[in-house]
Amino acid sequence: DGTFYCLPDFTAYSKDSVALSKFLLEKALVVTVPGKEFGMEGHLRLSYCGTIKEIMEGVARIKWALDPEAPNEIYIGDRKLRRDWK
Repeated sequence: DGTFYCLPDFTAYSKDSVALSKFLLEKALVVTVPGKEFGMEGHLRLSYCGTIKEIMEGVARIKWALDPEAPNEIYIGDRKLRRDWK
């Protein structure tokens, strides 16, 4: 009688949910599902069935990837990712 997903609106960042989903996977290593698949273009389906720590980490990575004011580098475990986009 419940779900572990939400479909927040990301149209302020991109109207193309497929491209945004691919971008987040490649740049922030976060898996999302394009809202287009659910008739909600511009939205992304996010799962929140993990631990609070995992959810907070995923949200932090999404913020890092989309926020132009974010630092140029982020660590995911021992792996350092660098912003190479604007």
